[in-house]
Amino acid sequence: MNNNTITNLYNRDIFRDIDIAFARLLTRLAPDDPPGVQLAGLLVSRAAGEGHVCIDLHQWAGHEIRLPNGKSIDVRCPGAEEWMDQLRTSAMVSRSENHGPLVCDARGRVYLQRLYQHEQQLAQLLRKKASTPLPTIASEQQDRIRALLGRYFGDRHPDSEPDWQKIAALICLVKRLCIISGAPGTGKTTTVAKILGVLLELARDFPPRIHLCAPTGKAAARLGASLTDASRSMDCPATIAAALATLETYTIHRLLKVQSSGRGSFFHENNPLPTDVVVVDEASMVDLVMMSRLVKAVPEEGQLIILGDKDQLASVEAGSVFGDLCQDAQERNYSTSMRKLLSLLMQEALPPVAETRHANLDLQDCTVVLHKNYRFDHREGIGALTRAVNLGNSDQIKRTFQKNHGAMLHWDQWRRQTEFNKLLAAYALKGYETYLASRGPEDALSHFNRFMILCALAKGPFGVERLNLLIADQLQKAGLIGRTRPWYKGRPVMITRNSYRIGLFNGDTGLVWPGADGRLRVWFQGEGGALRALRPQRLPEHQTVFAMTVHKSQGSEFDRVLLVLPDQDTPVLSRELLYTGCSRARKQLVLIAQEAVIDQAVQRTVQRTSGLYDALRA
Repeated sequence: MNNNTITNLYNRDIFRDIDIAFARLLTRLAPDDPPGVQLAGLLVSRAAGEGHVCIDLHQWAGHEIRLPNGKSIDVRCPGAEEWMDQLRTSAMVSRSENHGPLVCDARGRVYLQRLYQHEQQLAQLLRKKASTPLPTIASEQQDRIRALLGRYFGDRHPDSEPDWQKIAALICLVKRLCIISGAPGTGKTTTVAKILGVLLELARDFPPRIHLCAPTGKAAARLGASLTDASRSMDCPATIAAALATLETYTIHRLLKVQSSGRGSFFHENNPLPTDVVVVDEASMVDLVMMSRLVKAVPEEGQLIILGDKDQLASVEAGSVFGDLCQDAQERNYSTSMRKLLSLLMQEALPPVAETRHANLDLQDCTVVLHKNYRFDHREGIGALTRAVNLGNSDQIKRTFQKNHGAMLHWDQWRRQTEFNKLLAAYALKGYETYLASRGPEDALSHFNRFMILCALAKGPFGVERLNLLIADQLQKAGLIGRTRPWYKGRPVMITRNSYRIGLFNGDTGLVWPGADGRLRVWFQGEGGALRALRPQRLPEHQTVFAMTVHKSQGSEFDRVLLVLPDQDTPVLSRELLYTGCSRARKQLVLIAQEAVIDQAVQRTVQRTSGLYDALRA
């Protein structure tokens, strides 16, 4: 492959500008390299932009590079062994004696050097935390632990399932790493509140330093609010409840003090956080690079508690870290020593499971999946719907809508575009009229965050750009907003580019509303729940957000959700996207979609190419 071929590929809109620039750089640095090196560079650069950490040569070997419409352009990938031989001889591929921009591992996975380093370092640190136990619990301490667990979690009925929330707490008492996965309503943050309460009570003389963080400002604010609510209902001393209620929450960026360039942070492996316990919520949204940075900054002796939902969409950036961490979690296959310790401290036996070979039991010993849902009944409503989606059962999805048609679930289909426009307008007017009638910014933000319109695509007839225009037009016709200028009262905006200087990040949402002086400001809810107001001119890149994509909705929940899907199948539609969109609703979900599109979406699952799973179990 030569530069002309690369240019032809670029002109055919298969690769991005940055992919082509990277391949040209490889060609300039090593002009005598075989063509497979440049082709690998093109593919791995594009893959990183699509969320993959690497490419697997075996998946590409012998295949043709094709146009989006499937037409061949006479460029065929080499065979796997030939391709790996070409890469092994190239100075552009890292070996022990050099650090090239590419890495090819023994399994035939090709990485960008930076992503490979982050993956290996993250796996090494998590393996170390998983294998390092906390100090041995003395026999007299065991009785106190049992008493605390009984008070915080209650006693289990002899015939019931083990209390997996309590098991999560025990893992935090004996391990430096705890991974908790659960759907909305399974009590992840309630569990963490109880865990932190137990830790604080066990160490009253030297209370642990606790830091709470999440990927976005909204998710951080929700984490703080959830912990405050949980502390009010827990059976704990007033001092413990007060301590939990006053814990500050951070975005991961602010916790690490990421530099304005975004390339470094104040806290890192050589300057760790001054902390004893770090809790990170909504971990499915955290990409490989950011999770690597966070884990590096946790002190070696510090505890790390990771919360998330393994069934949600993976992060927008490269990696599916939380999914890789939880890949074996369903088995609940703890090591023999861990099972004995849990049974001793709970004074009850865990149900037997079959042993799994080749698993990293250290990591599995740190993982809990919460199944019991305290918000939804798994037999009906939103709980039954999300369960059917996860199973990929489209017939069950339809039966669930039919059975629960009404207040909680509603499914609309349409035949003509005009019919779709009327449906969208009706739901938007009903959903947004309350917040637009609010008196102040705090009340308006509160009401705005109770309803949201979600869609799968950014562009096209059913994409977020067009939907926002349609909704704004309808709200203006109804006299609820005035759009004579770009900035108007009631305009919701979402940040689309990180601004470390201002402290706003991709996905943060705010609302344009007059301040006390009558001047328009954009109001955001900070990590601690307090409002902050900015002049519109100070905002980084942003967009109007009467509707947002399902990807952008991660980390948020709304009382009512209107989920809009396109009228035709598209590769973006997947089981994970449908599950994520449906599970954003707390009380009501309305779906506007064609039946055939649902059938196709639930059969497609998102597969991110990564080596983290293998690296964690090395």
